[in-house]
Formats: sequence, C-alpha cells, structure tokens
Amino acid sequence: MAEDQAPAARASQPTDALLRRLAESGGAVPLSFEFFPPRTEARRTAVLEAADHLAPLAEHGFSVTMGAGGTTRTGTHDTAVAVAERTGRPVTAHLTALGLSKAQALETADRLRQAGIRRILALRGDRPRAVQGPLPPGFPHASDLVAALSARHDFEISVAAHPETHPEATSPEADIDHLKRKLDAGASVAYCQFVLDPALYGRFLDACARRGIDAPIVPGLMPLEGWTRVRSFARANGATVPDWLDRLFREGEAQPEVAPALAAAATLEQARRLIAYGAPALHVYTMNRWPLPVAIARLLGHG
Repeated sequence: MAEDQAPAARASQPTDALLRRLAESGGAVPLSFEFFPPRTEARRTAVLEAADHLAPLAEHGFSVTMGAGGTTRTGTHDTAVAVAERTGRPVTAHLTALGLSKAQALETADRLRQAGIRRILALRGDRPRAVQGPLPPGFPHASDLVAALSARHDFEISVAAHPETHPEATSPEADIDHLKRKLDAGASVAYCQFVLDPALYGRFLDACARRGIDAPIVPGLMPLEGWTRVRSFARANGATVPDWLDRLFREGEAQPEVAPALAAAATLEQARRLIAYGAPALHVYTMNRWPLPVAIARLLGHG
C-alpha cells in the first residue's frame, strides 16, 4: 500500500476485501491491535500513547473490548472514538449482547455509528458475575445481534471463532456450524480467541473450509511476556498450554535477565507458525502495552 494514502481512504475499505488484497500483495501479514477500556485517566493516557506507537504498524487497525454484560459500554465507546480520532486508523468496537436488552444493544450501536465507528465485533458475551437473577431479554445469540446490526447500519461486522471449541458447544462441528450462521447473518470476518498451539488454529481452518466457510479467520496473538499471567489467562479461557512452551518459560525463570528476549523470541515463533498455517492477518492482544507488540511487528516486516 502506498505510504501517502490518506488514513480516511484506508479506513473506508471493507474488512474482508482489505485482508484479501493485502494477502494477495505478497507483503507482510497485516496486523491489528486490541485494547481494553482503561479505568483511570493515567491509564487512558497510556492507551493513547500505545496507539501512537502502534498506528504506523496497524494496517488492519485497532479494536476495543467490552466487559461482560456491557459493563464497559461507555469506556468502550470513548476509547474507540479517541483511538480512531488520534490515529486515523479504523477501530472495531466490541458489542456484547448478553446482559443488555435489544434496545440497549442497538442504542449502543447507534452511538458508535454516530461517532464514526463503522466496525463492530458482535458477541453474545459472558454473564456478568455480579448480576444475580434473570437478565434483560435481549439477543439470545450472536447471530441474532449480527442480523439486527446488518439491517440497521452500514456496519462492517466481525464475529468470534473458537479453534478449541466454545465451552457451551455440544461438539466442534456444532460450534463451526454456529460460526457459519453468524457469517451468513451478515458478518464478513471472524476473529479467533488466542491460541498458544498454532497447530490447533491450522486444524480449525481446515475444519471450517470443510463446512463451506471461506471468510477470513484471523487468529489472536498473545505477547508472551509475564508468563505466569499468560498461562493463568490461557487456562481461564480454555486455551491449551503446550508443554514445550511452559517448560521453556519455567526454565527461563532461573535467569530473569533473559525474560524479555525469551518473550520476544517465543512470540515471534508463535506468529510465524500461525502465518505458516494460513493466517490472513494477526490480531495482537496488547494488554494495553506497546513495546513487545512493536518489536514483533517490526520483526515480521512492518515499519
């Protein structure tokens, strides 16, 4: 892509078309970077600083998560708008249905569209832990939310995919069928929960192709700094932790001085394996930090 192309022109390109064009160009695999809404002004400043560093590398833009039950709706909206305005890159706002009435979910979408956010990652979401009793009647499935959003605005809609199968799915095949329903309802791209075993992503791509899914399926890449935290996060989310990777970091604990280099090398290896399995792009979980994501992006040929 020409370096002098205006940010607005980049942001206007449909997600699936952009990914396919970049993949066919033979250049570096495009990257997107994920933030979660900060809770303090100091952390908000840190997120915007991270966005400044990552923007030149974010060919596919940014995303901003939303807490269970829509608990960070305002924070998601404000962060998405701030990052978009500051960087000129497209931003995808997460929108979770569970815990919101249909009216609340659509009102949230309306506010995002009015603020210039055209990309939404439509999720059913998790039940808020603090909420007891019945939840407001809303969209029962992500596919229902996708259909409603498609009919309401000119959103570019993405959905979640689960290489290791959603915990509530009756089988891997049923989970992939549900992914197909979400795509058929109007979504154009799927983003995977991060995997620490890239082979699982490769097998998932093959399984999706057998079910007739040809939309881009983008894997999540977790920077592997702070291994104890990463391992706990992976296990809490049902992600397999390969023995070789766990052993690598456990043995490295004896030499804390090498931890940064080890994290960079292992993350780069994960990225290259995902690309080898056919990743059309990589979606990087920044944890609101920028140094390691920037290093990985540059090692992959960006910047």
